[in-house]
Amino acid sequence: MGIYQRNERWMVYWHVNGKRHDKSFGRGDLAQAKAQVFDRTVQDALEKHLPIPDPEWVTSAVQVVKTVSTSDAPTNQVLGQQPSGMNLAELGRRYLDHMRASGRTEKHIRNIERLLENQFVPVIGDKPVDALTYQGDMVPFILHFKGVSGSTGKERSQYTVNKYCDYLSFIFHFGIDNGFTRVNPLKNWKKPKVQPWDLKLTLDDAKKIMACAEPHLRWAMEVCFNLGTRPGESELLSLRWENVDFVAGTVRIYASKTKTYRTVPINPEFLKRMEAERDQSVSGFVIEYMGRGLTTIRKSFKNACQRAGITYPTRMYDLRHLFATTLLSKGADLAAVSKMMGHATVKMTADTYYHYMEGEKERAVRLLPGLVA
Repeated sequence: MGIYQRNERWMVYWHVNGKRHDKSFGRGDLAQAKAQVFDRTVQDALEKHLPIPDPEWVTSAVQVVKTVSTSDAPTNQVLGQQPSGMNLAELGRRYLDHMRASGRTEKHIRNIERLLENQFVPVIGDKPVDALTYQGDMVPFILHFKGVSGSTGKERSQYTVNKYCDYLSFIFHFGIDNGFTRVNPLKNWKKPKVQPWDLKLTLDDAKKIMACAEPHLRWAMEVCFNLGTRPGESELLSLRWENVDFVAGTVRIYASKTKTYRTVPINPEFLKRMEAERDQSVSGFVIEYMGRGLTTIRKSFKNACQRAGITYPTRMYDLRHLFATTLLSKGADLAAVSKMMGHATVKMTADTYYHYMEGEKERAVRLLPGLVA
């Protein structure tokens, strides 16, 4: 890996998987400057295990001008090698401040902050945002995150890659809207469609998991299934007893995702279960463990699934899906289910869950009267 001359032409060579590659940049000072820039880019890509970017994109901004040194001898200076402007790290910090000022949840802000520090900035580097290109920087970024995650040891899903690109695009748009930067290098990216989550969890399997669950998880599963809450801190784990109206038989759920409240009626039998649990509560949270509220139950759920012998992928979120599909399959009104789920539109509920309602189309056509007397 390095720079050399052949017949006065400036060349860069490197190895990938044992195979040598050579790239010519022509003759003269400009060719030398381009070769130097591309050589450093190749070194950086190989160190980070990224694909080698297109040399034309990498060197498109490189220029050479004559400058005068203190000894009055003309020297060559490379322009475009380190363009000025705000880099992603600084733009990201300003975006995080913007989210705090906008009232976004601290959990979401921490998530973006960790992605910037541990994922995005290390891959993209300190290159100014206005110097980033889709082919030269974003394509290697996307290909990198299509690989194996360092934390899980598993290949990232297309859903995760799409989410990362969405977050990064939001930051770039923020920079443009506020005059910090001029370009969104992800402008030409087209989001691939993601196959919907294959819901395999059944009521019988949910009962098997509950039989193997710790008491606090068993209760959390009951609440999630009976109220259709989103699991985690966004709804289920932040639910307090003061949100439950035992006289009216309803619960008022705040969704941090949509920043809206919704009221969900409680099945009379489950309301009695809630009354019994409330009498034993210490923390004020509907879901608690050893007298304290929880921030996650993901690991407990995973362990319970293993003990129950559930081999297919499943999540606590599947109980919310099971809430919707069970109601709809038993003939519940689609609009009513949509409201209880907290969906913005009935169309969203129909698009997500209608294909689970087996036999509905057949039942519908049987309602047609005959035209022949």
